[in-house]
Amino acid sequence: MTKVWFITGAGKGIGRETALSALKNGHKVVITTRKEIEAYTCEDVADRVLYYKLDVSDTDEKVFSDAVAAALNKFGRIDVLVNNAGHGRITNFEETSEDSIKELFEVNLFGMMRVTRAILPIMRKQRSGHIFNISSGGGYAAGPAVYHTSKFAVTGFSTSIAFETAPFGIKVTNVIPGLTRTNFYDKGTLPVKPDIHISDYDDFRWQTDFMAANSNNEQPGDPAKIADLLMIAAECENPPLHLPVTADAVEVLDRLQEKLHMDNEAWRTLAKQTSFE
Repeated sequence: MTKVWFITGAGKGIGRETALSALKNGHKVVITTRKEIEAYTCEDVADRVLYYKLDVSDTDEKVFSDAVAAALNKFGRIDVLVNNAGHGRITNFEETSEDSIKELFEVNLFGMMRVTRAILPIMRKQRSGHIFNISSGGGYAAGPAVYHTSKFAVTGFSTSIAFETAPFGIKVTNVIPGLTRTNFYDKGTLPVKPDIHISDYDDFRWQTDFMAANSNNEQPGDPAKIADLLMIAAECENPPLHLPVTADAVEVLDRLQEKLHMDNEAWRTLAKQTSFE
């Protein structure tokens, strides 16, 4: 069945590959990006594509309702939402300004919420739909606090919105990429310089080594294969709520489950004693 996909951050990386895969599979796609982009180089897809400029960090509700209206005007429905727009920051929490923290959350969490809020009425009316929220292995593991917290929030949002929308036939999948071969880690695009320099951290500047190891386009995750897996998940009657999409992400979830089990077992008896008898 042909579906209408609405994808944010579709100019590059996982978003772009998801749009290409959807088109390859015969679907219609609303391709939204923060900046203007050239048309995708696919044959015979003009009638199946809507390009729309959308900045998810915009706080004007009309911006999002207009984008949804444009999608409905061209295609008449929205079946799949891919909340892919986002970016990173690997500065220490203490060294990150309030403004930088808010800016990251505006894109990674609140922008996702704004798009979802605009599209949910359509899916609710249809009594069907599938929302893919692109989280991260960082949403299930320790790491640079500001970025990882924003992705933990995405995981929490996905888990909770799935509860609220299930009665309307709307499915939710929290997508969990590990290290993926996109320009996410390219030098100059990922903030690593502290806003507030604290000398105590100078002996623990792991960010330099991290960028050196991950800015060379040799990450193991293949965005095209991730996109193809989303096509499969979108056709499932019972898709997963939590979907790791790279080998290292699978290991991240394994480690989290092990840690949760260890803590729960170690403190089980004492924890139960905190309830009224």
